[in-house]
Amino acid sequence: MALLQECPQCKKRYSIHRKVCTCGFKFEKASGKVYWVEFYLDGKRKRERIGSNKAAAEYRLREVLSRRAEGRIVRKIKDPVFDEVKKWYLNLPQIKIKNHMKEIPVRLKDFPFSFQENALVILQSVRSKRTD
Repeated sequence: MALLQECPQCKKRYSIHRKVCTCGFKFEKASGKVYWVEFYLDGKRKRERIGSNKAAAEYRLREVLSRRAEGRIVRKIKDPVFDEVKKWYLNLPQIKIKNHMKEIPVRLKDFPFSFQENALVILQSVRSKRTD
């Protein structure tokens, strides 16, 4: 169980206690560091990329440690699949009556965006702003 930091230059991961990377990059006051959580699950080492927020990485590490102590399975929370959100959106009655209904699925097919947990809330708020 460890909290790791990734060097922005060489992309190697080290303990957060390390001050200098092997490539010469200094971690102390640098921006652009990415934090990782490393843990073992079913005898295999797992690593999760958390991002540039150290507090979020520490929180996830504590969460993994507590779940492991309780005997619950530690799984990363996955984002909703874009296809599910697309099906929900296309089945809305307001969308079905549009004249350009045939163009919407074609445009959504090439939409390169991974939705987060609040994707449905975002779509509903955008939809309500457009109708107002």
